[in-house]
Amino acid sequence: MSAAQLLAVVEVPHDDRVRCQAAGCNHSVFRRIHVVRENSVVRVYGSECFKKLFVGLPVASSMPRYTSSEGRRLTEDERQLLIENTERLVQQFESEYQAELARKAVLVAVPSTPTQTTPSPLPPQPPTVVSAAARQAAEAHAKQIVRSKYDVNPELPGWHGLVLMEIERLLRENAG
Repeated sequence: MSAAQLLAVVEVPHDDRVRCQAAGCNHSVFRRIHVVRENSVVRVYGSECFKKLFVGLPVASSMPRYTSSEGRRLTEDERQLLIENTERLVQQFESEYQAELARKAVLVAVPSTPTQTTPSPLPPQPPTVVSAAARQAAEAHAKQIVRSKYDVNPELPGWHGLVLMEIERLLRENAG
């Protein structure tokens, strides 16, 4: 078996269980669903099948790339993606992950405490004042960018943060 990567541990409501994709299993699972990429294919396993399939391999004790080891409860739309297009759900998780990395990078780049050479912190910069029409136009353009760049519907849960980042970027570009 080639290298496998644990992408996420997720959970769905008991009444909306999904099927384990381990060969010969097909059990319904709702808690601790493991999303794994192996041989460039994304599969969904219940926790018992995950343990059996990957015992002794590094992936068995690895942290998921996109969620905590405790898991993430999926929205109804995310659950549908898990069933219908797991790869698309993984792309959504990746976009959220990249947006969070970018947000953290901005926080690290901006010092939160003054240094000894700085006599006092600088006053906060006022937000860029834009008209409601300009913000609405930026939002529409941002949604187009997210739709074309990631081939997703920006109205779906999980994409709002990325749309907001694009809106802010567009407004900064237009203000400068």
